[in-house]
Amino acid sequence: MANEPVVKAAPYLPLKTFLSALDNLREGVPKRIDRAIWRSQSGAVQAQIMVALRFFGLLDDADAPTMPLLEKLARADEMERKKLLKPLVEQHYQKIIAHDLTKMTPAMLSEAMEGFGVSGDTLRKSVTFFLQIAKYLDLPLSPYIKDKTRSSPRTRRTPRAAGTAAAPGGAPAPTQPPAGGSTTSVTLHGGGTVTMTVTADVWTMPPDDRNFVLGLVDKIQEYAKPSAAAKPKEKAAGQP
Repeated sequence: MANEPVVKAAPYLPLKTFLSALDNLREGVPKRIDRAIWRSQSGAVQAQIMVALRFFGLLDDADAPTMPLLEKLARADEMERKKLLKPLVEQHYQKIIAHDLTKMTPAMLSEAMEGFGVSGDTLRKSVTFFLQIAKYLDLPLSPYIKDKTRSSPRTRRTPRAAGTAAAPGGAPAPTQPPAGGSTTSVTLHGGGTVTMTVTADVWTMPPDDRNFVLGLVDKIQEYAKPSAAAKPKEKAAGQP
């Protein structure tokens, strides 16, 4: 049975961040690209930049840059950069563009984007990136999805959802994870809690994302061990 082609996760970072990442390579593209190039960005954003570069074929399987294309994109002015990006977008988003963007609805766009291995909040961000870059390149869009590029950011939810009780000691109880996600909390030695929620599918994450997430999980588990072991000792000390 022939091996099925690997589906590359769609970009899910803001377009401005992606264009800025290209600008950072203007002075020269190294032989191998790694996240440390964008030191001013958080680790999560660095990983998102790498995902975008891989998706557009600007990095090979060993994260070596596709030359001279990446170098041209980095050094190009806005007009030239648009000329270089347009065929990349049309090629790598071909499954979406084939549906005819001028007749597409938001639901149709989300369904098509799911084919790129994204879900949950990452899916929403992937759709936003696609609409931003499509508008940037003046691709024809239906009025149904064009309006979404003008929408304001979602209203922030209150820290505690309706019906959610507070945990003992006044600390907020962990929120329910989104469908397909997971969440865990750890009690700090000095009081309070830290909660980690993963909304992405670990099985479809790029290797660097997966290693980053699993590394955080290991640290939380290690930190929780002494805290859990201390409780029986405290009870024993209080006994006559």
